[in-house]
Amino acid sequence: MSTDNDQNPEERFEDLLEDTLKDITVLKKDGKIFPSKGQPAPIPTQSMKDDAEVLEELLNQDIEDEGLEFLSEEPAYLRPGLQYQILRRLRRNHWVVQDELDLHGSTSEGARILVTNFLSHAKKNRFRCVRIIHGKGYRSSNHEPVLKKKLFRWLQLRSDILAYCEAAPNDGGSGATMLLLNAKN
Repeated sequence: MSTDNDQNPEERFEDLLEDTLKDITVLKKDGKIFPSKGQPAPIPTQSMKDDAEVLEELLNQDIEDEGLEFLSEEPAYLRPGLQYQILRRLRRNHWVVQDELDLHGSTSEGARILVTNFLSHAKKNRFRCVRIIHGKGYRSSNHEPVLKKKLFRWLQLRSDILAYCEAAPNDGGSGATMLLLNAKN
């Protein structure tokens, strides 16, 4: 007694495959390759290398606190040659804050890297006014602001900083610093 279940499964598969593929037409290979519709965007590798080198150079500068007596720890700074009116406008929030960096919980070295990256980003985006929040130093071991003093020194070494001052009381007061950047660089 022979039933459909007794047939060889390989024969059934071949018959089923042949029956399924009977309406398919095989195309000949002509070797044509169709190009993509658009060119990929170029990768600015040289610019990326340059940015990385500048960042590395800034991070590896040996800044000796004792050797920089000319740097101030004052809460306000105006680049020499600029009018005092600029600093007064910065204190009065004349410019809109375009970006902000919070350094709470950062170590000195970590904060330095964050500040360098932040100012590089601000320069690239042509920001005019930014705020850096460094805290008032209540949680430091001697209850004095460590990052604030170091930040002031770092900022004075940069040519793209025109002025800085403490933020207004409702913007962080002595725990934040407003920066005016040179938008032309």
